[in-house]
Amino acid sequence: MKLYTTLFFLCFGLFAGMAQNGNFGKKNKEKIKVLKIAFFTENLDLTEKEAQQFWPVYNTYDDKNHELRVKGMNKIKRDVNNFESMTEAEAIIILNRIEALEMQVYENNRALMKKLRGILPAKKIIRLKKAERDFNRKLMKQFRDKHDKNKSMP
Repeated sequence: MKLYTTLFFLCFGLFAGMAQNGNFGKKNKEKIKVLKIAFFTENLDLTEKEAQQFWPVYNTYDDKNHELRVKGMNKIKRDVNNFESMTEAEAIIILNRIEALEMQVYENNRALMKKLRGILPAKKIIRLKKAERDFNRKLMKQFRDKHDKNKSMP
């Protein structure tokens, strides 16, 4: 367990360093994915059979969520860059896009839960949701800590 934790934080340090340098791309997405797999494997205690069924379903879900958020939010961010000069009608269009994106993410989550019910016991699905939350918190904390450390340097 300590080995996984040490490895986890070491890799997050690498992630944060690369993100700080603006090199965050496909390579880093893959590194995060590897860290997530290790973290989930440690926290979910999947049997071999469960793991064989779980990972293809989860990876498909995760890839779709990533695509929805990155592509959808990039377009919305471009639209919002002119926030001060946007009309009310343009703001309504952007809000509708945000709402549609959130609905797609929600539907993707629902589809995952439905599929997982046939693969994992309910307690492990709940453990997965907790592991996702914990993983994201650790990722954000590591990123913030690295950002704060770099900010305080002359």
